[in-house]
Amino acid sequence: MHIRSRRRSIRFDGQTVTLSIATTSWGIVPDDTKNRFPVAKITRVEHSPATAWKPGKIVFVTPDASPDVVENVPMFADKLAGNAFQYDYGDRKKVARFLAELEKARSQD
Repeated sequence: MHIRSRRRSIRFDGQTVTLSIATTSWGIVPDDTKNRFPVAKITRVEHSPATAWKPGKIVFVTPDASPDVVENVPMFADKLAGNAFQYDYGDRKKVARFLAELEKARSQD
């Protein structure tokens, strides 16, 4: 499963959640920073659903996840922590499917 929103994307293969964050090096060269969260290490998933006026947010809580804000993001990208994913109202169905699959995988471990 793959969800792309606000210069970040989530991939889920059933075992690992990969959060790709668009970044820049030297201020101009585009790059991606990838943070991987194995399902077995995810202790909690904090979810604030999107509304028509406010984007939704998913935060993956793991023992080794850094709560530091990613600073070197391109212009117009969200400055969020490396373990957070923000999405728009139009992606709420994809996110609901993703969260259901993630919970199913977590319950099997």
